[in-house]
Amino acid sequence: SSVDLIKREFPEVVLIESKENTGFTGGNNLGAAVAKGELLLLLNNDTRLLTDVQPIVGAFTRSERLGIAGCRMEYGDGRLQCSMGYDHTPLRVLLSWLGLKRLTWLPSVFRREILSEDCYSSKQDDVAWVSGAFLMTRRRLYEQVGGLNDEYFMYMEDVELCKMVRMRGALVSFFPDVRIVHYEGSGKAWIGEQALKRTLRSYLIFTCKFYGTAPARRLRQAMSVVMRFRSLIYGVLGMAGGGAIAEEKRLGYRAAGEYLRGLEIPPQGKS
Repeated sequence: SSVDLIKREFPEVVLIESKENTGFTGGNNLGAAVAKGELLLLLNNDTRLLTDVQPIVGAFTRSERLGIAGCRMEYGDGRLQCSMGYDHTPLRVLLSWLGLKRLTWLPSVFRREILSEDCYSSKQDDVAWVSGAFLMTRRRLYEQVGGLNDEYFMYMEDVELCKMVRMRGALVSFFPDVRIVHYEGSGKAWIGEQALKRTLRSYLIFTCKFYGTAPARRLRQAMSVVMRFRSLIYGVLGMAGGGAIAEEKRLGYRAAGEYLRGLEIPPQGKS
């Protein structure tokens, strides 16, 4: 097994064996709990470093205000991967799922990610979030905010962590000089039904926590309509020769719409 291989080939590595799959959040929290350094680097296992991380380490040394740092990401084929973005307001979440984000003449409220390639070529001092696939932070800050919120199995935990850090007055910054390959998404036709449902649930947890239960309920209703609309669109594409993927998306979005209708809003959050 991979565990045995690491024990045998890399005895110097501190290996933490979990008896269950605790998702992205649980796995990173387990690692952070035994870390001893002043800085923590959350790094996905489907990544490859293309540069040294020293520019970011140096930035933490020079600036006490820096709380979280992200880097430039690329897909396996070299294309830019969007890895920073805007605050996830309920309206932005809803509009971003209309599928119009590539229409650059529309305002940024239709997008969750920053798409402009120019922004990824220069340092961004203060953004709402950076991707958890590569996220460096101060260990004391991570501990102060309670680490990644384990209510999220996956998706949105990095957005929430960045928001919590910014609420403490620290900066979330992007550094283009540090680069990685992040293979997630390369060659995938779409994320799949289960991942879609987990994403939608995470949106509602986040919305409830930071905007209140009433906005979360409204978002749930509106997103259910959007999911069914997307199912209809892929149904039409399927009839026009869209193939098996169009049919898979049609069924997946329809199931997601039904899932939202029956999903309870988490009790926490603003009233």
